[in-house]
Amino acid sequence: MTMKLFFREKGEGVPVIVLHGLLGCSDNWMYIARILAEKYRVITVDCRNHGNSPHADTHTYPEMVDDLFTLFHDLKIEKAHLMGHSMGGKLAMAFAADYPEKIISLAVVDIAPKNYMNLSASFVQHEMNKRILDTFFQLNLKDFSSRKEIEKEIGKAIPEEMFRGFVMKNLKRTEVGFVWKMNASVLRENFDHILSSVTVEELQERLPMTNYPVLFVRGGLSDYILESDYFSIRKMYPQAEIATIEGTTHLLHTEKPDEFASVYLNFLSC
Repeated sequence: MTMKLFFREKGEGVPVIVLHGLLGCSDNWMYIARILAEKYRVITVDCRNHGNSPHADTHTYPEMVDDLFTLFHDLKIEKAHLMGHSMGGKLAMAFAADYPEKIISLAVVDIAPKNYMNLSASFVQHEMNKRILDTFFQLNLKDFSSRKEIEKEIGKAIPEEMFRGFVMKNLKRTEVGFVWKMNASVLRENFDHILSSVTVEELQERLPMTNYPVLFVRGGLSDYILESDYFSIRKMYPQAEIATIEGTTHLLHTEKPDEFASVYLNFLSC
Protein backbone atom coordinates (compact mmCIF):
# COMPACT_ATOMS: atom_id res chain seq x y z
CA MET A 1 0.00 0.00 0.00
CA THR A 2 1.31 3.47 -0.93
CA MET A 3 2.37 5.72 1.95
CA LYS A 4 1.99 9.47 2.34
CA LEU A 5 5.51 10.39 3.35
CA PHE A 6 6.54 13.03 5.87
CA PHE A 7 8.82 15.69 4.41
CA ARG A 8 10.49 18.99 5.27
CA GLU A 9 10.70 21.86 2.80
CA LYS A 10 13.03 24.84 2.51
CA GLY A 11 13.75 27.42 -0.17
CA GLU A 12 12.22 28.19 -3.55
CA GLY A 13 12.93 27.36 -7.16
CA VAL A 14 13.74 24.11 -8.93
CA PRO A 15 13.02 21.14 -6.61
CA VAL A 16 15.79 19.06 -5.07
CA ILE A 17 14.48 15.92 -3.33
CA VAL A 18 16.76 14.28 -0.75
CA LEU A 19 16.38 10.66 0.41
CA HIS A 20 18.13 9.42 3.55
CA GLY A 21 19.68 6.01 4.15
CA LEU A 22 18.81 3.02 6.31
CA LEU A 23 18.37 4.06 9.98
CA GLY A 24 18.44 7.71 8.91
CA CYS A 25 15.77 10.38 8.58
CA SER A 26 15.25 13.83 7.09
CA ASP A 27 16.76 15.39 10.23
CA ASN A 28 20.18 14.09 9.18
CA TRP A 29 20.10 16.33 6.10
CA MET A 30 18.97 19.65 7.59
CA TYR A 31 22.41 21.31 7.48
CA ILE A 32 22.85 20.37 3.81
CA ALA A 33 19.26 21.42 3.09
CA ARG A 34 19.88 24.91 4.48
CA ILE A 35 22.84 25.37 2.15
CA LEU A 36 20.99 24.07 -0.91
CA ALA A 37 17.88 26.11 -0.06
CA GLU A 38 19.75 29.32 -0.88
CA LYS A 39 19.29 28.38 -4.55
CA TYR A 40 16.72 25.57 -4.69
CA ARG A 41 13.43 24.30 -3.29
CA VAL A 42 14.73 21.49 -1.07
CA ILE A 43 12.48 18.65 0.07
CA THR A 44 13.98 16.22 2.56
CA VAL A 45 11.90 13.07 2.91
CA ASP A 46 11.36 10.44 5.60
CA CYS A 47 11.05 7.09 3.82
CA ARG A 48 8.43 4.60 4.99
CA ASN A 49 9.26 2.94 8.34
CA HIS A 50 11.63 5.83 9.17
CA GLY A 51 11.38 9.20 10.90
CA ASN A 52 7.91 10.72 11.00
CA SER A 53 6.55 8.74 8.05
CA PRO A 54 4.01 5.93 8.57
CA HIS A 55 5.01 2.39 9.41
CA ALA A 56 4.10 -0.51 7.14
CA ASP A 57 4.39 -4.29 7.31
CA THR A 58 6.65 -4.32 4.24
CA HIS A 59 9.68 -2.40 3.05
CA THR A 60 10.63 -3.00 -0.60
CA TYR A 61 12.07 -0.74 -3.25
CA PRO A 62 9.04 -1.04 -5.58
CA GLU A 63 6.82 0.12 -2.70
CA MET A 64 9.17 2.98 -1.87
CA VAL A 65 9.19 4.01 -5.55
CA ASP A 66 5.39 4.18 -5.41
CA ASP A 67 5.59 6.26 -2.19
CA LEU A 68 7.95 8.70 -3.89
CA PHE A 69 5.76 8.92 -7.00
CA THR A 70 2.84 9.86 -4.72
CA LEU A 71 4.98 12.60 -3.16
CA PHE A 72 5.79 14.02 -6.62
CA HIS A 73 2.09 13.95 -7.46
CA ASP A 74 0.90 15.51 -4.19
CA LEU A 75 3.48 18.31 -4.37
CA LYS A 76 2.72 18.85 -8.08
CA ILE A 77 6.37 18.30 -9.01
CA GLU A 78 6.83 17.58 -12.70
CA LYS A 79 10.63 17.22 -12.61
CA ALA A 80 13.24 17.36 -9.84
CA HIS A 81 16.88 16.86 -8.99
CA LEU A 82 16.95 13.61 -6.99
CA MET A 83 19.63 12.72 -4.45
CA GLY A 84 19.79 9.66 -2.21
CA HIS A 85 22.23 8.33 0.38
CA SER A 86 22.82 4.59 0.89
CA MET A 87 19.35 2.94 0.88
CA GLY A 88 18.03 6.27 -0.38
CA GLY A 89 20.57 6.11 -3.21
CA LYS A 90 19.26 2.73 -4.31
CA LEU A 91 15.72 4.10 -4.09
CA ALA A 92 16.77 7.11 -6.19
CA MET A 93 18.27 4.84 -8.87
CA ALA A 94 15.14 2.66 -8.90
CA PHE A 95 12.81 5.67 -9.15
CA ALA A 96 14.86 7.31 -11.90
CA ALA A 97 14.84 4.05 -13.87
CA ASP A 98 11.04 3.83 -13.63
CA TYR A 99 10.34 7.53 -14.18
CA PRO A 100 13.21 9.09 -16.15
CA GLU A 101 10.88 11.85 -17.38
CA LYS A 102 10.69 13.17 -13.80
CA ILE A 103 14.45 13.41 -13.28
CA ILE A 104 16.53 16.54 -13.98
CA SER A 105 19.62 14.97 -12.42
CA LEU A 106 20.48 12.01 -10.19
CA ALA A 107 22.99 11.99 -7.34
CA VAL A 108 23.83 8.74 -5.56
CA VAL A 109 25.71 9.05 -2.28
CA ASP A 110 28.04 6.23 -1.15
CA ILE A 111 26.19 3.26 -2.59
CA ALA A 112 26.66 1.25 -5.79
CA PRO A 113 24.16 -0.64 -7.96
CA LYS A 114 25.27 -4.01 -6.64
CA ASN A 115 24.22 -6.81 -4.28
CA TYR A 116 25.89 -6.10 -0.93
CA MET A 117 24.76 -9.43 0.52
CA ASN A 118 27.35 -11.12 -1.72
CA LEU A 119 29.99 -9.21 0.25
CA SER A 120 28.75 -10.07 3.74
CA ALA A 121 31.95 -11.87 4.74
CA SER A 122 34.15 -8.86 4.02
CA PHE A 123 31.69 -5.99 4.18
CA VAL A 124 32.06 -4.67 7.74
CA GLN A 125 29.13 -2.26 7.57
CA HIS A 126 26.75 -5.14 6.80
CA GLU A 127 27.38 -6.78 10.16
CA MET A 128 27.27 -3.47 12.01
CA ASN A 129 23.88 -2.48 10.57
CA LYS A 130 22.49 -5.92 11.32
CA ARG A 131 23.78 -5.70 14.90
CA ILE A 132 22.21 -2.25 15.32
CA LEU A 133 18.81 -3.44 14.10
CA ASP A 134 19.01 -6.48 16.40
CA THR A 135 19.82 -4.16 19.31
CA PHE A 136 16.91 -1.82 18.54
CA PHE A 137 14.53 -4.75 18.17
CA GLN A 138 15.57 -6.38 21.44
CA LEU A 139 15.85 -3.22 23.54
CA ASN A 140 12.92 -2.67 25.92
CA LEU A 141 12.66 1.12 26.03
CA LYS A 142 10.31 0.92 29.04
CA ASP A 143 13.34 -0.03 31.13
CA PHE A 144 14.95 3.40 30.58
CA SER A 145 14.13 6.80 32.03
CA SER A 146 16.51 9.02 30.02
CA ARG A 147 18.05 9.39 26.58
CA LYS A 148 21.47 9.17 28.20
CA GLU A 149 20.75 5.70 29.56
CA ILE A 150 19.51 4.52 26.17
CA GLU A 151 22.51 5.99 24.36
CA LYS A 152 24.84 4.23 26.79
CA GLU A 153 23.16 0.90 26.04
CA ILE A 154 23.15 1.57 22.28
CA GLY A 155 26.86 2.37 22.58
CA LYS A 156 27.54 -1.34 23.05
CA ALA A 157 26.42 -1.90 19.45
CA ILE A 158 27.55 1.49 18.09
CA PRO A 159 30.87 2.54 19.64
CA GLU A 160 31.38 5.31 17.04
CA GLU A 161 30.06 8.54 18.59
CA MET A 162 29.07 10.23 15.31
CA PHE A 163 27.14 7.23 14.00
CA ARG A 164 25.51 6.76 17.41
CA GLY A 165 24.31 10.37 17.34
CA PHE A 166 23.06 9.80 13.79
CA VAL A 167 20.83 6.86 14.73
CA MET A 168 19.76 8.34 18.09
CA LYS A 169 17.72 10.86 16.09
CA ASN A 170 15.31 7.95 15.71
CA LEU A 171 14.43 8.15 19.40
CA LYS A 172 11.53 10.24 20.64
CA ARG A 173 9.80 10.72 23.97
CA THR A 174 6.02 10.37 24.19
CA GLU A 175 3.52 10.60 27.04
CA VAL A 176 4.00 6.89 27.67
CA GLY A 177 7.79 6.91 27.41
CA PHE A 178 10.44 6.52 24.74
CA VAL A 179 9.71 4.97 21.33
CA TRP A 180 11.69 4.44 18.14
CA LYS A 181 10.56 6.41 15.12
CA MET A 182 11.86 3.63 12.87
CA ASN A 183 10.03 0.34 12.43
CA ALA A 184 12.93 -1.81 13.61
CA SER A 185 11.17 -5.17 13.27
CA VAL A 186 10.18 -4.64 9.61
CA LEU A 187 13.56 -3.15 8.67
CA ARG A 188 15.19 -6.17 10.27
CA GLU A 189 12.93 -8.56 8.31
CA ASN A 190 13.71 -6.75 5.04
CA PHE A 191 17.40 -6.16 5.70
CA ASP A 192 18.59 -8.62 3.03
CA HIS A 193 16.31 -7.05 0.40
CA ILE A 194 17.53 -3.52 1.24
CA LEU A 195 21.15 -4.54 0.68
CA SER A 196 20.71 -6.92 -2.24
CA SER A 197 18.26 -5.15 -4.57
CA VAL A 198 18.65 -2.45 -7.26
CA THR A 199 21.61 -3.84 -9.16
CA VAL A 200 23.03 -3.54 -12.65
CA GLU A 201 21.82 -7.09 -13.30
CA GLU A 202 18.23 -6.27 -12.28
CA LEU A 203 18.17 -3.23 -14.55
CA GLN A 204 20.08 -4.85 -17.43
CA GLU A 205 17.27 -4.46 -19.97
CA ARG A 206 17.16 -0.68 -19.44
CA LEU A 207 20.87 0.00 -19.88
CA PRO A 208 22.52 2.30 -20.65
CA MET A 209 20.70 5.14 -18.89
CA THR A 210 21.54 8.47 -20.47
CA ASN A 211 18.36 10.49 -19.87
CA TYR A 212 19.85 12.66 -17.12
CA PRO A 213 23.25 13.64 -15.68
CA VAL A 214 24.45 11.41 -12.84
CA LEU A 215 26.83 11.99 -9.94
CA PHE A 216 28.16 9.38 -7.53
CA VAL A 217 29.80 10.68 -4.35
CA ARG A 218 31.83 8.30 -2.22
CA GLY A 219 33.58 8.54 1.13
CA GLY A 220 37.32 8.09 0.81
CA LEU A 221 37.40 5.81 3.87
CA SER A 222 34.17 3.99 3.03
CA ASP A 223 33.99 0.53 1.47
CA TYR A 224 30.54 1.07 -0.06
CA ILE A 225 31.88 2.21 -3.45
CA LEU A 226 35.21 0.70 -4.47
CA GLU A 227 37.23 1.54 -7.56
CA SER A 228 36.27 -1.92 -8.83
CA ASP A 229 32.63 -0.72 -8.89
CA TYR A 230 33.37 2.05 -11.40
CA PHE A 231 32.93 -0.32 -14.34
CA SER A 232 29.40 -1.32 -13.23
CA ILE A 233 28.46 2.28 -12.48
CA ARG A 234 29.52 3.43 -15.94
CA LYS A 235 27.89 0.41 -17.56
CA MET A 236 24.65 1.67 -16.06
CA TYR A 237 25.38 5.40 -16.47
CA PRO A 238 28.07 5.85 -19.15
CA GLN A 239 28.55 9.56 -18.46
CA ALA A 240 28.43 9.37 -14.65
CA GLU A 241 30.74 11.60 -12.65
CA ILE A 242 32.35 10.01 -9.59
CA ALA A 243 33.62 12.25 -6.79
CA THR A 244 35.41 11.32 -3.58
CA ILE A 245 35.24 13.21 -0.28
CA GLU A 246 38.60 12.29 1.20
CA GLY A 247 38.89 11.42 4.88
CA THR A 248 35.21 10.49 5.28
CA THR A 249 33.30 7.28 5.97
CA HIS A 250 29.78 6.31 4.92
CA LEU A 251 28.45 9.38 6.77
CA LEU A 252 30.38 11.76 4.51
CA HIS A 253 27.52 14.30 4.46
CA THR A 254 27.73 14.72 8.24
CA GLU A 255 31.51 14.49 8.53
CA LYS A 256 32.34 17.09 5.84
CA PRO A 257 28.98 18.73 5.04
CA ASP A 258 30.38 21.92 3.50
CA GLU A 259 32.68 20.04 1.15
CA PHE A 260 29.87 17.65 0.26
CA ALA A 261 27.46 20.54 -0.45
CA SER A 262 30.10 22.25 -2.61
CA VAL A 263 30.61 19.11 -4.73
CA TYR A 264 26.87 18.70 -5.19
CA LEU A 265 26.21 22.35 -5.99
CA ASN A 266 29.00 22.31 -8.60
CA PHE A 267 27.32 19.29 -10.20
CA LEU A 268 23.92 21.02 -10.22
CA SER A 269 25.34 24.15 -11.83
CA CYS A 270 26.93 22.29 -14.77
